[in-house]
This record gives sequence, structure tokens and C-alpha cells, in this order.
Amino acid sequence: MRERVQIDTDILIIGGGTAGCLAAWEARQVGGPDLRITILEKANIRHSGSLAAGQNALNAYINQGTPEDWVAYVRYDLCGAPVREDILLSVGRELNETVAMMEKEGLPIKKDADGRYLARGKWNIEVNGRFLKPITAKMAEKAGAQVINWVYTVELLKKEGRCVGAVGFGVRDGRFYVIRAKAVLMAAGGAAGIWRPRYSGDAHHRIWYVPFNTGASYAMMKRIGAEMTGFDTRMIPVRLKDTYAPAGTLAIGANAKMVNALGEVFMLEKEEYVRMGGHTAPTPIRVWACYREIAAGRGPIFMDTTKGDPEKVAGLREQYLDMSPSTVLYWAAHDIDPAREPIEIEGDSPFLVGAHAACCGAWTIGTTRMTTVPGLFASGEALGQAPSRFISGSWTCGRIAGRNMVKWIEENGIPLAELDPEEIDALEEKTFAPLTRWSKQQFFTNGKPVLGILPKEMEEHMQNVMEDYCGGRVRHFTVSEPYLNIARKRIHRLRRDQLKYLTVPDLYELQQAWDVINRLDCCQLVIEHISYRKETRYLGYVNRTDYPERNDAEYDCFICSVWNPDTDELTFKKYPYEQLVPGDRTKETI
Repeated sequence: MRERVQIDTDILIIGGGTAGCLAAWEARQVGGPDLRITILEKANIRHSGSLAAGQNALNAYINQGTPEDWVAYVRYDLCGAPVREDILLSVGRELNETVAMMEKEGLPIKKDADGRYLARGKWNIEVNGRFLKPITAKMAEKAGAQVINWVYTVELLKKEGRCVGAVGFGVRDGRFYVIRAKAVLMAAGGAAGIWRPRYSGDAHHRIWYVPFNTGASYAMMKRIGAEMTGFDTRMIPVRLKDTYAPAGTLAIGANAKMVNALGEVFMLEKEEYVRMGGHTAPTPIRVWACYREIAAGRGPIFMDTTKGDPEKVAGLREQYLDMSPSTVLYWAAHDIDPAREPIEIEGDSPFLVGAHAACCGAWTIGTTRMTTVPGLFASGEALGQAPSRFISGSWTCGRIAGRNMVKWIEENGIPLAELDPEEIDALEEKTFAPLTRWSKQQFFTNGKPVLGILPKEMEEHMQNVMEDYCGGRVRHFTVSEPYLNIARKRIHRLRRDQLKYLTVPDLYELQQAWDVINRLDCCQLVIEHISYRKETRYLGYVNRTDYPERNDAEYDCFICSVWNPDTDELTFKKYPYEQLVPGDRTKETI
């Protein structure tokens, strides 16, 4: 038996990122000085997660109109698809307050000559955000939370239907952590690396979304029996080619237009795109239009910075230094000047996110942020069906989750659960199983195990399956039931037949082993949810060639699934869409 660390706490937060840190801060404000708050972070909280590289804008801020107008924009940007308007309204009503609070904590927000926040588009404001994560982490430190860095959370604990804690391992010391909690918040990010990346070898992490978000939020919640939703969407971002920095900085920040190789501003000049909204069309439509132009032989696609605002184009390098320094280095190395030549863009691989422009995550009860498993809350990318919250919305969601966790504990008199020692022993064995197998291996002359599979080998196999058969870039993001059937069979074989051979030599690769285990569980969610929704509702994100039209009669609703561990199957259910903000869902209100 390895050395164990046993911790009792009132509130356990898994993931010390955007939502987790603010949840800790808010829980302290409403829970008082005696509340025990613990954060598990697999890296170091000051420089981890999606904010690690910084950001140059907050993409959710109400600088015009009302929270209702913002909600109307969010649902429009997802082509009028069902979104949780109740959750989004609760975020919108506190967005600006949260941003003002973070400015007081040291976040530099750019302002115009009149002292107002500098707007970047309708719902954005510009920031100098290279220190975003340390500032965010400071909120957890100010809350007096017990922050445990370098611990990889493996599984949630459940007793009598309630989430009662979690287990994990120290990625540096190899100790086994057992944490009992009265309430648990899942805030460990979305999922990158499910589909094959554009580059291989040492550059395989050159993608848009943080590569260390591996779907742990979704996989752990799925395995504990929470209802999962939104995996019939995925985000396919249009980004700068080679560096995959956001193209919105060029479009919104420098007024650059998207053009094809013929120089046509196709979103404004072609009637089929104009009808869909032109250059302000929903995000999925812009992805679809780009690849439609490429398929017609009019690629590559560029952002024409040569005709943008000269002053703003001149400041692009400074903008990208706040979030993607590699872009500035790349331009210098290749003698690229945005003022003299347009910047090439392309679609990146699909990603699973819940706080960006997609809906993946757990279904939650009302606006409490509690999932269908009592005691388990979700926020950030882990919260489903409430897209386009981004950084400031995730901060706000974290605050709302933090106060609701305290309220739930106090109103229900929640105690710490007594854990079954045999169950904990079994979880420890499961956690370290890939490491244990290594000690029993025989090896080929090249050092590889005879009867084992390395995490990297399994990850590459998984990515190839998803790329070829579940709508990857190679298929122009199209998918059909025959392709999904092959993906289902091969992912099932990896999950059920091959994982028992997964083996690693050290703690570093044990993390990679659990990364691929979690990603494979996400693959199952994606395949089955896309298969269940027999329509094309998210043109550009999920293009079903066998069901190319939208079917409102059957699928204008929320689709949720629950995993059965005995059969390894998902059971689906539908929830009706509740529209709270009146008006045409395919149009903005302002």
C-alpha cells in the first residue's frame, strides 16, 4: 500500500482554474471563516489551465443593452439552438459586477479617453491579460482555501446516491489522496486532443485549446452517473494558421475582413452567406463558409489586415503578446507584416467545451449549478448547455456555484460520509494499475513492453479513429451513421479490451495514462450523442451528410444521457427548451 493522504473538507473544488478560484472566493464570503475549502490542482494554481498564457480581451461583457440582449446574442451565435437561458441570465446579471471586482484585484482593463472600458465588438472589452491567471489564483489564496497542487484527481466518490468526495494521486510524490467533502465542484476544464491534431511529433500540442485539458471533468461526472448534455456539439475554431491564435483579434480588434484566395469578401459578397448573417453570422456558419470556399477551390482563406484599421493593425503584435507570444515570434521568423500581407486562417481540430462556443457538460438543476447527482456541482467548461460565457462568465459561474454549495450544505445539514475501506483500496489499485503492470512486463529490445500499450500509442489510435470516422478535419467535419458505427466499434474496443494493457514506467506517464482513459470516455459521449441527434442543427460544427436538414419536430430540445456501468451504454432522455427571452431565436435583439 502506498502512502495515503486523507483530507476532510466542507467544499472540494476540482480544478484551480477560472471558475474554481472564484468559487472558493465566493464560498468564503457567504460561508464565513470556519468553512473548510480545498482545491485540487494537477499543476500549480498560479500558472495552470486555460488562462496560463493570458488573454487580450474578456469576451463576455455587457457594454450595451441588457442581460436579456446578451442571452439573445448567445443563442443567435449558436444558430438559434437550445441553450439554458435561465443559466445565461443568471450569469448576465452579475457579469459586469464580477469584472469590476477583478479590476480592483489588479486586472488591467483598457479604457478610452472618457475612462470607459474599451469595447471590442458588441460584447467584448480589451484587457492587458498576461497576468490573468496569477490574479485569478490570488482570489483563491485570499479566500484562505487549502490549495493542493500537483494532485491528479482520478475518480469522484459516491455513497447513497450523493457525491461525497474524490480520490487522486500526487504527480510528484506518488501518494494516494482520499478527500471527503460535503459538496464537490467539478471545474477541471474541457477536452482537447480527442481528434488528430494538425501537427505531429514535438509540435502535436500546437493547437488552440489548452492541451492539458483532457476531458477529466466530463469523464468523471459521466462515470459517477451524472446526466451529460451537449456532446452533439463541439467547437471548431477558425484560427491563425500554424500558431492557432484567435482570429477575432484581427476581425474585431483590427476590422479585418475574411477573404478567399480571389480576394472576395465572401461573407459580404455572396448571397448565400449574406442570408445567414454575413460577416456577423453565427460562429458555426463562418466555419462552414470557410470550408465551403476551400472545397470550391477558392482557398486558402485569409484575414485581410492590409485593409484593416491601420492604427489597430500596427498594435496587433502587442495584442498577441498578451495571449499568444508564439504568433509574434512566428511573424518575425517568417518576415510577415500584417500591414503588408493578409494573414492566413484555417479551422483547427474540434474541441469539447461548455463555456466557449459549444454546449458540452453536465445537466444542472435550475440555476444552482448542482448536477443530477446530489452534492456534485459543475462550473466553467464542465457546465452544459450555457455557451459563450468565456472567462468573465466562468468567473461569474464559479461565484454562483460557490454560494449555492454553501447554501445546500447549510440548508440540508450535510455530514461527511463514512467511506468503505474496501472501495478505497480498490480505487487505489485502479489508480496505479498502469504503473503496477510495468513492473510485471517483459520488454522488446527497443524498450517497449511486450504485453503492454503505452499511453501515446493508445492516444494516437484514438485520435485516428475520431478523425477518420467522427467528423474530423480530414472529412471537412462531416459525419454519417456508417462512419459513426465504425467509430463506435473501434472506440469500444479500445475502452473495453485494450485499456487493461495500458502500462507506464513512472508518475509522469501515469498522468498521460489517465488522460487517455478520460479522453476515451469523452469519445463515447460524442459518438453516441451525435448519433442520437439525427439532424444537422449546428452547421459547420457537426455536418451530418445522412441527415442534412434540421428537424425541429424531434430535436428542438435538450438531449441528455446517463451512463450504465453494467452495460457500458448510454440511456438518453429529452428536456423541453424553455425560452425566457422573447423573440426570434435566430436573430439578435440589438
